[in-house]
Amino acid sequence: MRIFRRLLSLVVSLAIVGLLTPTPLLADHAHPPDSDVPLFLPDRSGDYLCVPSLTYRQPQRCPPFSPGARRVRLEYLRAHLPNPLPELPVEEIEPPEDNRVSNYTYAYVVKLPAPTYAHPAEAEVGMPPKRLFEDGFNWFSVQGKVEYNGQLWYQVNEEEYIQADYVVIVRPSHFHGIVLSEQPRYPFAWVVRQTQAASSPGGTPDGPILRRYDLVTLYGQIDVGDSWWYMIGPDQWIAQDTVGRVDVDPPPEGVAPGEKWIEVDTFEQTLAAYEGTRMVFATLVSSGKGRKNWTPDGLHRIWAKLPTTPMSTPDSGPDKPDWYYLEDVEWTQYFFDDYALHAAYWHDAFGFVRSHGCVNLAPLDAKWLFRWTSPPVPEGAKVVYSDDAHPGTWVWVHHSHPIPGILP
Repeated sequence: MRIFRRLLSLVVSLAIVGLLTPTPLLADHAHPPDSDVPLFLPDRSGDYLCVPSLTYRQPQRCPPFSPGARRVRLEYLRAHLPNPLPELPVEEIEPPEDNRVSNYTYAYVVKLPAPTYAHPAEAEVGMPPKRLFEDGFNWFSVQGKVEYNGQLWYQVNEEEYIQADYVVIVRPSHFHGIVLSEQPRYPFAWVVRQTQAASSPGGTPDGPILRRYDLVTLYGQIDVGDSWWYMIGPDQWIAQDTVGRVDVDPPPEGVAPGEKWIEVDTFEQTLAAYEGTRMVFATLVSSGKGRKNWTPDGLHRIWAKLPTTPMSTPDSGPDKPDWYYLEDVEWTQYFFDDYALHAAYWHDAFGFVRSHGCVNLAPLDAKWLFRWTSPPVPEGAKVVYSDDAHPGTWVWVHHSHPIPGILP
């Protein structure tokens, strides 16, 4: 009776600590060739408990909470780690020779209220401003600068100037995704917050330091309690919430064989572009933040493309806290109502939710996608709409999670 109570206590303790289930990761979610039998029975509610020796000899017969299960799972994943580790077939997007990622120079209004004038002389004589920005989030593209009576002014539009003291010139993000020369064999991810690898899942950080935007390959995963850990190399594990993950997924229903399509994963904050079943491009994005601004799920076609366009808050004004004004938003592609893929020059938070509903991309990524998608945009065109002869590329927005049942 005492032995039975000890075994029952062990079962309860292990269940509370967390169920550890390993998954060797392959890009197409297939099992490794030698794993036809699951490592542990999928039913976690077994009414028996394997002793350690049986867990080691025949793990497929044992519940996942058996003694020694953690060690068996880790040894299984180590055994399936390829040697040597394969390199991701990457062709990086190279920035232009002059290192400019945008056609524009942008400035952010840091001092409010901020008036603009048709000419600096109008401010000197006390004429009313052309525009007055009293609140919100305001950005201009700078066309030039002039000095007038010892003060520096920026020209932000034709016949519109703002005093330099009101704005700060900001450099857009130089982050960019990857072009894939062949189908990746394993899932991969960008580090979105600096982390240090651990030698075991859930363990003390003791490995290499990984910095934001580092690219890693994911060779296995294991759940520790209510969180997941990814194996990125021999005895190197990182937590799921430190990365934005990309998997090779099949085309959603409705996309014809061989068609181009774009996948936006609003949980992982990643985007992947496909030609049929083959992934050709991937990157981090920033989609809508909060339930009010959440980017809606669904499969849609790009219906309009604009090389550049202004954006502002609908049904608001420059004197309201929710106001935003963004000049010359490049590489804009509307795919559902007023939701668009477009460049974001005003932040470098890719991999985290940020927008009012659109899908923000780093400028170089937005440019690459704009040139890759349909309909094509002729040189000099200000806007192109899709039609029956030139249908827009599919955009599939969805919310995934490595732990089933987790909602946004």
